[in-house]
Amino acid sequence: MENFENERKYKASGRKRRRKKRVNRRDYEDVREVDRDLLRGFGHKILAFLIAVVLIIVVFLVAFAGRIKANIDSGQKMGVKWFLALLYPEKYSYATNMADLNEIFSITSPEDTAIVLGDEIIASRARYLDSHVYFSLETVRELFTDRFYYNEDEKVVVYTTYSDMYKAYPGVGKPYYELSGQKVDTDYIPVLYAKDGLTFLAADYVKLFSDFTYEFFDEPKRVQVYLDGATERVAVLTDDTSVRQRGGIKSDILCKLEKGSEVKILETMETWTKIKTADSFIGYVENEKLDGYRDRTREGASGAYNPKDDYPEKPSVDRVMLGFHQLSNEDNGKGLAELTENATGMNAIAPTWFFLDGSEAAYKDISNANYVSRAHELGFKVWPVIEDMSNKFDELSFFSSGETRADLIEKLTDRLKALGADGLNVDCENIDSKTGPHFVQFLRELAISLHKEGLELSVDNYVPNEGNRYYNLKEQGYVADYCIMMGYDEHWATSPEAGSVASIGFVDTGLADSIKLGVPESKLVLAVPFFTRIWKTEGGVVSSEAVGLSAAKKWMSDYVEEPLWDDEMGQYVGSYEEEGALYQMWLEDGESLKAKISVARTYNVNGVAAWRLGLENEGIWALIDAELK
Repeated sequence: MENFENERKYKASGRKRRRKKRVNRRDYEDVREVDRDLLRGFGHKILAFLIAVVLIIVVFLVAFAGRIKANIDSGQKMGVKWFLALLYPEKYSYATNMADLNEIFSITSPEDTAIVLGDEIIASRARYLDSHVYFSLETVRELFTDRFYYNEDEKVVVYTTYSDMYKAYPGVGKPYYELSGQKVDTDYIPVLYAKDGLTFLAADYVKLFSDFTYEFFDEPKRVQVYLDGATERVAVLTDDTSVRQRGGIKSDILCKLEKGSEVKILETMETWTKIKTADSFIGYVENEKLDGYRDRTREGASGAYNPKDDYPEKPSVDRVMLGFHQLSNEDNGKGLAELTENATGMNAIAPTWFFLDGSEAAYKDISNANYVSRAHELGFKVWPVIEDMSNKFDELSFFSSGETRADLIEKLTDRLKALGADGLNVDCENIDSKTGPHFVQFLRELAISLHKEGLELSVDNYVPNEGNRYYNLKEQGYVADYCIMMGYDEHWATSPEAGSVASIGFVDTGLADSIKLGVPESKLVLAVPFFTRIWKTEGGVVSSEAVGLSAAKKWMSDYVEEPLWDDEMGQYVGSYEEEGALYQMWLEDGESLKAKISVARTYNVNGVAAWRLGLENEGIWALIDAELK
């Protein structure tokens, strides 16, 4: 019974436990349901949050897409400035506009090729034709060499050396040039006419005669030119960056460079640096993008023809003392001994023998071989004069004809050889600016012919001024053995005012300018006047009469009680009035010539010439000889 009761109690407690368990399970399920609801709500919130974030990002990206792209395109690193540029683009964003490169390089036509000379884009334009760079003749003369002679009528470009002539023909359009008449083949056309009619020379042809380097780049077409080598400051980019037209983030972009690119440093400023790229874009990058600064040597070109190395700078006569002998008829030299009896130190004589006239014969000839022999016996070199003042003719047509020049040169050379003369003096004083280039080419070609025969060339020149630059003293300084500066005619026969024939200042300036323009001191000879002028001014009309040194001295003695020495003029000055006319003289004598030679010595000139024999007074040559020593 007791066992039964225990069993009943046990079963009853089991039922209670099961009921409790069911209750606990229901409670647990309820709790789990609550948890699931909580989790479901939390998940919805997280999802909503994430969706909101995504929407915000999407909206942000949509709103700032353009600015983000601009920042990426600008190459700017992501950082504070990068985000500031998104929020405040007007202030912090980098411009992404590409510059108009044709405008930057001033390219206005498909034929244009810009020239970057050193670190500067210049106004001149080149051409890129058949895979070769060409420079206009004007550009060649301006940048490389002014020694090319161009004859438009004969369609020939000539370069002359001490012994040879290079000729190229722009109208031919074939890859060759001529060297002293022999054809030389090339892989380029040396000279050609462009579509616009201008004459262009191949860069590779020009490099035969001028040391420079060049490199061509495309898009846009440009050629980098360096005239010499140099040490350059360079640096390396620490990151990809844009090269800008100006120093500033709003400036247009010229080009983009990769990290590690080397650039040339042109100018460093506070936050930007002006640089030049390897392909010759000149622009600006930020200082913070540069590192690895160093010096780099850029080698210059060498090996081109140089006239200074070809033409002798020192002529055969160390100290010239030349007397001009004016003749109008043939003279066999019998009177030379008497004429030069007092010409102490004189070592060369220049008789006026050849008179250009433009005829088929080219000139009138009054030369005489006996004169040469007698002059040699007296110890004088003989340099006959050829001049253009006695006869009027079309000098432009004459000197611009290659055939005429060649014919004249052949005749003169043959005649000088037949005479036994030592050289030739060229005294062409009627050359104008149009004839100038052709006359200078005549001198180049004449020098070749004379030098081959051992003959010397001397050329007479005015005191240089802006109006006679076309005589090209630089070129004469190469090709002539002596450049004689006529240090007189400061005031000439028909001068509108009275004045000195050769003041000391006039001579001084003339010698200085001659050297400055390219005449070596060793080739420069000062020609002094053995004459002066008696000036008469009456009723506002000025006239003059040329007189020799003896006559001048007598006039001053007869008419002027006390001549006054003028330090500024370097000579005595005298005047008097008679019957309403004013007579004046700036005297040439021993004192004035001493002053001139003293100035000449300061320039180390190679001697003195005198116009002309027969006008001097006794002792003047001895004075010149002593002063030169």
